[in-house]
Amino acid sequence: MASSRRFWARLWEAKHRDTLIIAFLWLIAVAGALTRPFLPIDETRYVSVAWEMWYSHSWWVPLMNGEAYADKPPLLFWLIHIGWEAFGVNDWWPKLIGPLASLVAMIHLYRVARRLGYAGSRARLAPMMMMAMLMWSLYSSALMFDILLTACLLGAISPLIQGQLTTRKSLVSGVWLGLALLAKGPAVFVTLVPILLAMRWWRERQLGPEGRMRLGLSLLIGTSILLCWALSASWLGGSSYARELLWGQSVDRLHDAIAHAHPLWWYIPWLPLITFPWMVWPATWPRLPRFRYQRLAWVWLVIPLIVFSLISGKQIHYLMPLIPALALVIMDRIGQSQLDSDVPHRTRAPALAIGLLGVVGLSLMIWGKGAVGPSTISPLGAFALIAWAGLLWRWHWASAGAAVRGIALGTGLAVLIATQFMLGPFWNRFDVRPPSALLAQLESQDIPVAFNGDGYQATFQFAGRLKRPLMTLDGSTARMCKFNKQFPTGWVVARDRDVNHLIVDDNAAHTFKYRGGQLVIVPVHALFPSGYEANCSGHS
Repeated sequence: MASSRRFWARLWEAKHRDTLIIAFLWLIAVAGALTRPFLPIDETRYVSVAWEMWYSHSWWVPLMNGEAYADKPPLLFWLIHIGWEAFGVNDWWPKLIGPLASLVAMIHLYRVARRLGYAGSRARLAPMMMMAMLMWSLYSSALMFDILLTACLLGAISPLIQGQLTTRKSLVSGVWLGLALLAKGPAVFVTLVPILLAMRWWRERQLGPEGRMRLGLSLLIGTSILLCWALSASWLGGSSYARELLWGQSVDRLHDAIAHAHPLWWYIPWLPLITFPWMVWPATWPRLPRFRYQRLAWVWLVIPLIVFSLISGKQIHYLMPLIPALALVIMDRIGQSQLDSDVPHRTRAPALAIGLLGVVGLSLMIWGKGAVGPSTISPLGAFALIAWAGLLWRWHWASAGAAVRGIALGTGLAVLIATQFMLGPFWNRFDVRPPSALLAQLESQDIPVAFNGDGYQATFQFAGRLKRPLMTLDGSTARMCKFNKQFPTGWVVARDRDVNHLIVDDNAAHTFKYRGGQLVIVPVHALFPSGYEANCSGHS
């Protein structure tokens, strides 16, 4: 019995305690990834691109709907293929890529903090604080590019921080930069370039002429890795793919961003969500840097944020590479003396925010509709979230270090309760497996199927293991009539609002819950009431 107590006491020492908390927070992300379906339209699109590459044996050129897909580089798709090669085609491996990338990012962030000169007891707080941040936690369970990009970016930055920049360090940094470029293209330079340009301001030891040459070598290695893939893929994918990949993803996207601009201040309302739970606790409010080792995080955080704000095309996940810098700033704010002090702390602001989320859930049960209404919110989950917030409200933490760990655990459990219990029924509306199973059955019978709407994003291809792209219609009566005449035995996939007024045989239509409404899969012979006959005859 005494030896058992000693074992648990050693396990709960500061070093192991922080590691266990980080592991617990990471397992919450793993649970979130494995227990919910791929969400349309982004996650379903990316896993379907990987699936089409897989069955078409197109390892080098991404494919979607039978055509080369130039929107994203291939690293995410290659990682999916590695798991499928090892374990066979499955759903669970692609879902684990986000959490695994998050784990790599936390390891890199700890190394960054240590190389900046922080003691291990403080450096461990950086990945803990990052994993506890709401946006990082949620995106860690998603099949997206941003966590993967951030993990590779951290790998590129870490060797550049401390001491002489050796050839080995430049090689390691260059390889990680190449992986970052293969993850999401040149977007990585928005964050990396300000860090490199400001190295004289934040680095303790200046690079010198040889160091600058090795830094150039690192950049050359990274860009060469991207160019080796991009140029060869352009040759394999054809001229239109080459133009889209080499020109459209830069110049044309910049034009589209200007045409669909968000205002300069667009990110400001999102900052409380991005920084939660730390920015609602005054003890973690940052202070301006006074020493060189503190400056890296500020350069990393502030300058790219300004650049992202000046770029008119904005999405909240574009800021993901800045989250590690924010974790470093907050970690630095909690000084070693505060960690070791016995001054009690209360953390009521995070508890209040968690409780308000539960109240919002209960309110949506009463007044919500569509995708967020009584059928998609669990009352037990909402009450559990409020009860957990009440417990956190009353808790007294013995020190700042205990409060940091308590907030991290409290937020992690709140995310678990909210996503797995309160929003448990919500995810069913985003599950494309039931309609995909019907589409797979139709494909096995060689029945032509068309998607009626703007731009089919391969939503059902992987879930149904489909090997033929759906035909696409533009939603007009003329196109529907043409499809009806060409394929009288065909079927149509559409949102209910687009085809309900055309259905003449309700028994023939298959209806599924889909996002905020319903999805209808219906044979064309069950469409077009009598009023449309003359209209269709004009489109023969």
